[in-house]
Amino acid sequence: MHRTCLLALLLSAPLLPAEPLSQADREALIEKLDTLRDNAREKAMTKIGAAAAAFRAGMASDEAAVKLYLECTEKVEFQDRQRSSQEFREWKRRQDDRLKDEGLRRSLRHQLRWLVLSLEAAEAGEKRDALAPRAAEAVDAIFANPEQFGGNVGSLSEPVTNTVFARAYNLGGAKLEDWPLSPLEVSAVFNQIIFPPLRQEGKFDSLREQWLKRIRYEGVAREHWSGGGEGRGKDGERAPAFEKFIAETLPDLRWQMEEDLFKAGDQQRAAINMLAHIEANVTHSKARDWAESFRVMVDPPKVVAPGTADAAKP
Repeated sequence: MHRTCLLALLLSAPLLPAEPLSQADREALIEKLDTLRDNAREKAMTKIGAAAAAFRAGMASDEAAVKLYLECTEKVEFQDRQRSSQEFREWKRRQDDRLKDEGLRRSLRHQLRWLVLSLEAAEAGEKRDALAPRAAEAVDAIFANPEQFGGNVGSLSEPVTNTVFARAYNLGGAKLEDWPLSPLEVSAVFNQIIFPPLRQEGKFDSLREQWLKRIRYEGVAREHWSGGGEGRGKDGERAPAFEKFIAETLPDLRWQMEEDLFKAGDQQRAAINMLAHIEANVTHSKARDWAESFRVMVDPPKVVAPGTADAAKP
């Protein structure tokens, strides 16, 4: 009761003479600030929970995904802009053929799946390791069949917080650190979500397996979706961009895999593989850098303590 009265007095500070804050004043202000923070967090979690429930329902089937897409579009593009229901019906009629496209429907479901994971990551904060297996499954489901989207894979590259689903539930301002907002950000998905818990737990075989998936998915993206999805020409020949990936990027990704596994603790196997890799790719533009890094990893420079005889040598 005393703190409530004290806080009321503090809030009317312009009417009070200028005085420094007492310890009681500070405690009352901090208590109020904590209450405001807790209330805001509770409201945010309630909003996220309601949104996640709707998104999970939309993931259930192609029909459910389109239904939710229409509901969210009506709210964001028509109701919120004071456009009439007649305008929405006309827009929906024009979109009828597009909304029947299986590729579009599939992309909407994958979009919702990653959006739900992103919301769970926001709620989990730094304790996200439990989400890694589900993130891996979500990415596997996308890259296992790159033709499933037709020409609609582009929507999966946009941040899920920018989608009509997120905007309809006022989630557009949600911010996530160290969490990719698109499942097509292959490098970030693996580096930030999938690899870290495997390194920490010393699961080297699983880490290598996931690295091989990452490398394969990088290739899938370039072969099927980059440059308008023309990774190969009409005669099955590789397009220039995909050819460049095979010649330049792929060997470097394989080197990064072995280097990561060596640093994680799988040193003997990784060292043998790195030496063989350098030998097999001796003309690669990064071969010299690989060799220098390999030498430092296998025979790191000795750290000499100050004041020792070795440190005193010129």
